[in-house]
Amino acid sequence: MALATFDWVESVSWDGPGAIEGGEETLAGDRLERARYAEFLTNYLAAEGKERNYVLNLNAEWGAGKTWFIKRWYMELKEHYPTVYIDAWQQDFSDDPLLTVISSIIDQLKEVAGKENKIPEGMRQRLLGLFKVGGKLALKAAIKKAGLEEDDFSLEGEDANQLVDVLCSNQKERYESIQYLKQEIRQWVEGAVGLSKGKLDYPAFILIDELDRCRPSYAVEMLETIKHIFDIPRVVFVLATDTEQLQHAVKVIYGSEFDAYIYLSRFFNRRFSMLSGSRHNFVESHLSNVTYLNSSVFENIWPTGLSVDSLGVIISSIADACQLSLRSTEKLIDRSLLVLVNMKNDSINIVFLAYLIALHESKPSDYDTIISSGRSHSFLSGIKSDVIKLHGMNNISGTVSIKMESDCNGAFTQGVYQTPIRDLIRNYLFGYLGEYQNIDSKLKRDVKEFDEKYRSMTAEVFSEKLREGVLNSCLHKKSRVDMSTYRDWVELAVSFE
Repeated sequence: MALATFDWVESVSWDGPGAIEGGEETLAGDRLERARYAEFLTNYLAAEGKERNYVLNLNAEWGAGKTWFIKRWYMELKEHYPTVYIDAWQQDFSDDPLLTVISSIIDQLKEVAGKENKIPEGMRQRLLGLFKVGGKLALKAAIKKAGLEEDDFSLEGEDANQLVDVLCSNQKERYESIQYLKQEIRQWVEGAVGLSKGKLDYPAFILIDELDRCRPSYAVEMLETIKHIFDIPRVVFVLATDTEQLQHAVKVIYGSEFDAYIYLSRFFNRRFSMLSGSRHNFVESHLSNVTYLNSSVFENIWPTGLSVDSLGVIISSIADACQLSLRSTEKLIDRSLLVLVNMKNDSINIVFLAYLIALHESKPSDYDTIISSGRSHSFLSGIKSDVIKLHGMNNISGTVSIKMESDCNGAFTQGVYQTPIRDLIRNYLFGYLGEYQNIDSKLKRDVKEFDEKYRSMTAEVFSEKLREGVLNSCLHKKSRVDMSTYRDWVELAVSFE
């Protein structure tokens, strides 16, 4: 078995099929620990593929990095196995998926085998015979081949017999052509392995990407036609899809009541689902490609002192708490950035704003409750902050560094403080009730009321509690903006679909 290294830490330039000469498509380093998936699958598929053919559905939701993964995997595999990469979406302009797949396989294996850039005449004729001619064109071709005149023939008597004979003959020729080309593919694989002088080993890998993005008719037809070549020995097919979306495409063709899951299962030996991975790594990777995020962008927002890293922590923490999909997380990133670059002098609490954008996506009713409550936030009256039921609120984790330029009436020294992200949202809401305006006396009342509980509290700990309370109070007052401003920004942001 050929051994791969799976060292995907560094970024690489894509030079596979479809790469534009002189282009600079870069595949970033592995931020989601996907190399372990590639190693796991390669070891298994290489073992299985030596004995038989194998068809795997690599399933991952949109945004999980299927195309990045399949391309990095291709670049790893091609060093050890005959490997073909096909972007189905880029080729769905074709009228014949079978011809697209077969010609791509032969062309790329031919290159690996070092053959001259020519397809033998016999094979060329077979390929031409596989061109799909649909509907009326197929009928016209059959009529002409039968020696009949299009204007004069009838679907009765001898004319009908001749036409049926021709159509059956065409179908037989197509079947024979497929069997012939399967044999040719086997020979190209053998040639690639044999001519590599031990560099390449069996099986061959055929990686088909982006099938779920194709138009439904093309996606279904590709599946139903390439199943004819799935059974080539020592060839492994991997179809990378968002299988849920592909099921929708199947239902477009066969009806909403059709069992698309069972239908797709017929084509694959197994389905392997990639986990979504860390949202923090996803957000970090996305933000790392945004070149305009510099210090000036953060000057007009609150809390002060934020950076790209802290923005990533904020967004990923909120996305985690609201259980956003990767697609919705990317929307949250882009919508937050949309607001950031439009900021002028508004003292916007970007943490609270990001939470509102996430709520609008994940729990619109909670978003409406906050926005419609306006300044008074009467819905929060009498509710303690530790039992608030807004979607995801209590699950928001993480802290960020914020810079305090005011000493809050001498409560603490100016500087940088670690503040929980949840407090930057929750305190904003409760601040409308004036809950923190007398935080020091409130904490003293709490300590007196729960004297038994806090009897062992040292003066230092008590002082720190007061300090945290005053800090939260100062932070809240500093960022006070009318709720209608947040509503306007969110409505602008969510229009960015």
